[in-house]
Amino acid sequence: MPRFNLIDEPWIPCLLGRGGILRDLSLREALVKAVNVREVVDPSPPVTAALHRFLLAIVHRNFGPGSRRQWREMWKAGAWDEGVLAAYLGRWYRRFDIFDEEHPFYQVKGLDFQYEGPVSKLAPELASGNNATLFDHSTDAATEAIAPAWAARWLVAHQAFAIGGLVSLEKGQNPKLFKSADNGPLVKGAVVIVKGDNLFRTLMLNLHHFSSEDEEPFPSEPDDWPAWEREEETRPEDRQPRGYLDLLTWQSRRIRLRPEVEADGRVVVRRVVVMKGNQFPEGFMRHGKETMLGFTKRSKAKENEDPWPAVSFREDRAMWRDSLALFESVEEKRARPKILDWLNDLAAEGIVERSQTMPMDLLGLVTDRAKVLLWRHERLPLPLAYLENKELLESLRVGLEVAEGSARALEKGIWVLAALIAAPDSDRAGARQPRRESVEPLFKSLAPGRLYWPRLEVPFRKFLVDLPSDVVAEEELVEYGRERLPEWVRSVRQAAVRSFEEVAGGLDGSPRTLKAVAAAEGAFRRDLSAALKDYLKQ
Repeated sequence: MPRFNLIDEPWIPCLLGRGGILRDLSLREALVKAVNVREVVDPSPPVTAALHRFLLAIVHRNFGPGSRRQWREMWKAGAWDEGVLAAYLGRWYRRFDIFDEEHPFYQVKGLDFQYEGPVSKLAPELASGNNATLFDHSTDAATEAIAPAWAARWLVAHQAFAIGGLVSLEKGQNPKLFKSADNGPLVKGAVVIVKGDNLFRTLMLNLHHFSSEDEEPFPSEPDDWPAWEREEETRPEDRQPRGYLDLLTWQSRRIRLRPEVEADGRVVVRRVVVMKGNQFPEGFMRHGKETMLGFTKRSKAKENEDPWPAVSFREDRAMWRDSLALFESVEEKRARPKILDWLNDLAAEGIVERSQTMPMDLLGLVTDRAKVLLWRHERLPLPLAYLENKELLESLRVGLEVAEGSARALEKGIWVLAALIAAPDSDRAGARQPRRESVEPLFKSLAPGRLYWPRLEVPFRKFLVDLPSDVVAEEELVEYGRERLPEWVRSVRQAAVRSFEEVAGGLDGSPRTLKAVAAAEGAFRRDLSAALKDYLKQ
C-alpha cells in the first residue's frame, strides 16, 4: 500500500525568505521552521484558507492559549516548543497518512471504490460537474493524475469549502437522506486571516483565546478533538460541533482517495469517493462560534434563513466597501470576526502595538446554488486603531458613504444617458419616458461601476492607513479626517468624473449620442456636486 504521511512529506506550499522562493514543506517543517516561512500560499484561495485553519488546529491543541499571558509568552519566544510538537506528531503519526489502511487522514476507510469519481470533484478550480473553469481548462473526463501533495491540499480544502449539492450515495441508502449534502462550513463567507511577517506570527495573530473554562471562543464538550484524533468514523448525520477544534477540522464529507502506482513507481491520485458527511443541524448559526468570519444581522430573516449570515464576497463588489462590517461590531446589527476582538484585547494590554498596521487577507468563493462562480483573495491593511476607536470608525463610515453616494450619482447619470439614447426627446417637459426594459440592457452594457470602483482601491487604502494619524483634539472633541477626508473626497470625485467621461467617450459620435451625453453630463455633475457639497469646497 502506498504511503504519504503529511508529517514527513512536502505538501504545504510555502514562500521562503526575502527572495520569495516557493517550496512545499512537510507539516513538521512548516511548524518547526515557521519563523523562516514568509507565508503559506496556494493558487487556490480555499486551499490557502483551509491550510491555515488546519495548522491553527494543531497549534491550539498543543499550546492553547488559555490566557493573554500565555499568548504573550509564546509571542516573545518566537517559536513553539519543538519537543511538544515532536511528541504530539509522534503520538498521532499514522493518523496523518492520507493512504493509511486504518485511519486515512481526513477520510473514511470503509467507502467502496465502486462509487468513485474524478479527483477534480475535490477542487473548485477544475471544471467538474456544474462548476465553471476557474483556473485551468480540464474537464471531468480529461483530469490528469495528481500527486499526493496536491490531493492532500484539495482534501483539506474540500472539507471546509465543499459546495452543497448532489453527492454519491451507497446502494440501498435513501436518496432523500443521502443523495445531497449541505455546504461546508466556510462556503458562504469571506475568511479573514491577519498576516504577520512570517508564518509563526501569522498563526499567532490568528490564535484566538482557547479555554474550555472561559468558554472561549465558545463553549465546548470534553471530547472537543481534531478530526484525526477521533476513533469513530465520520457519519452522514446532523450534529453540533463539540468545540472549536471540531469546527476547525469539520468533516463535511466522507471521502476516500484512490492511490495508483505508475509504471515508474510514482504514486498518483485520479479517482476519489465523495459522500455526505457531518452536517450542521437546522437552526445552527456560525455567528458566535466562527472566529474568522464577520457577520451582519438580517432585519427580517425568513423562517429557514440564517438571521446572522456571514460577510461574503460578491461578484461585483470589492471587500473594502464592507470595511465597517469587518472592523466594527454593533449590537444587533453586525459583528466583526472574533479574532479581531481578541487582537483588540491584546492591544489593550500592550501585548501588541496599537499603532501597528497589519495586512489582512480575505479568502473565499462566490457561489450560486451548486455552482462556483469565482474565487477571491483580497488583501486590506488593518490599522489596529480602528478596533477600539468609535470616532475613527465614524470618519471611516463617512468616507465610505461619500464613495457610495458618488456611485449613485454616476449610475443615475449613466441611466439618464442610456434613456436619452433610447428616447432622444424624453428630457422634454411632458414627454413620454422610455420603458425600463428598453433602457436597462444599454445601461448594463455601459456598466459604470466596473470603471468607478477599481479607480478607488488604491486611494482608499491610503485613506484607510492615513486616517488614524489625522486627528485633532479640541477640549472634549476628537475629530479624525480634517485633511484626509477632503483628500479622499477629491479622489472620489475624480473617479466618478473620469468614469462618466470614459463611458461617454466609448459611444459613437452621432448627433443623437452627443446630445444625450451633453444633457446627461449636466445632470450627473449637478447630482455629484450635491452629493459632495458637505465635504468638498467647490
